Amino acid sequence: MASAASDPGRTRTRQCRLAAALALVVTTMVGCGNITTVREGTAQTVSSSVAAQVDPAQLNTGSYPTTPLPALGSATTDAAGRLAEGRRMAAAVVGPWQADAALIVSGAEPATVVVTDQDRGRVTWPQIIGIGLYGLPFVVGFVSDRHSAAPNPQTSLRNAVLRFADPASASAAVRGMATASLHMPRIPSATPMTEPERAIPVPGHPEAAATVLTFLDGADTVREVNAFTARGPFVLLQVVRAAGGPEKAAALVSRTLDLQLPLIDTFTPTDPAEFGSLPLDPTGLVARTLPSPPDRATATTGAAYPRAAALHFEDNPVQVGPLLSDAGVDFVSINLDTVYQARDAAAAKELTTAYGDLVAAAPSAQAAAPVPGLPGSRCVKASQLGGVISRYWCVVAVDRYMIKSVARQFDQSQQQLAAQYRMLTG
Repeated sequence: MASAASDPGRTRTRQCRLAAALALVVTTMVGCGNITTVREGTAQTVSSSVAAQVDPAQLNTGSYPTTPLPALGSATTDAAGRLAEGRRMAAAVVGPWQADAALIVSGAEPATVVVTDQDRGRVTWPQIIGIGLYGLPFVVGFVSDRHSAAPNPQTSLRNAVLRFADPASASAAVRGMATASLHMPRIPSATPMTEPERAIPVPGHPEAAATVLTFLDGADTVREVNAFTARGPFVLLQVVRAAGGPEKAAALVSRTLDLQLPLIDTFTPTDPAEFGSLPLDPTGLVARTLPSPPDRATATTGAAYPRAAALHFEDNPVQVGPLLSDAGVDFVSINLDTVYQARDAAAAKELTTAYGDLVAAAPSAQAAAPVPGLPGSRCVKASQLGGVISRYWCVVAVDRYMIKSVARQFDQSQQQLAAQYRMLTG
């Protein structure tokens, strides 16, 4: 990848983007020392850019671990391998914001899900997916879900890719779900349908089967489109609500499929017989990222994602995406906190500045004190996009990495950042 110095156009773009958000004093880090980094799974020692002013004696890490985990190795079990395969699929699933840039807000439930047999209800109505998948060899899937911000009329898109054992099973699943969606049971407490279900065409995609469901959501009447498309061993499924009605929702399905069909064709699925051999940490970054306690670990945590896949987990993927691209981020390790692996130390510092500015630009944001003993850090109190609960966001650059911690309690966010700093620097 060309450097910023050799690409003046990219440099000007980056400068304009950063200048728009510069509202707070930004601190950066320079210095010396050693740090262990991982490239292609191999530990190497490289020069550090950690600030000379860092005082390890002041770093309060609380009860968080400060040493890396042992190498994670392979999945070893079929169940662990299926989860690893589901996380691999994330890079081959279109984010809703790619089909409509206004779809960036997460709902009350997690915006991303690795779909196993236990999580199929997160994809669409149980009456649809339960009947459609009954008796079929479902493997694993991945879901990304976003909606538009209030107070604008609410549009939402849930985009899912479900994998089956073979193309015939995927086609059977589409037929089953499409049929089930046209014959919803009338159970007011579970399926409060108020109008007959009806098929609706998806513009430009005659291969897609789509149904309009009209039902009560509280006191509101909702018209929702469920669309199903088979592509080899995969089922592409969209659940869409649009302020402009079912036709607008069908148009959003069409735009999603325009992106999703060629993207899924780039994905090479793993033979289920090899699931136990899938590496859990091929980058080596996960072992050096703060682990989530059991009550906070999910199927999507404890993994390093390529840049495109990592955007599924960002609060504002539309704005964060260009920042990660400018910094040459190749992998993002997501666990209790998040570690971004940038192109080099300079890019990591630039990313830290830009990311901090982005959080600080939120309407509710308030500057907070940096982490004691870590003067290159920056903390901001802000609510997540579309949310009302404030959290503390802390970031710092360490060699080619940016560390981000987000927690409800200020001391927890600071302690996590300090612990992660120690874990990366040894």
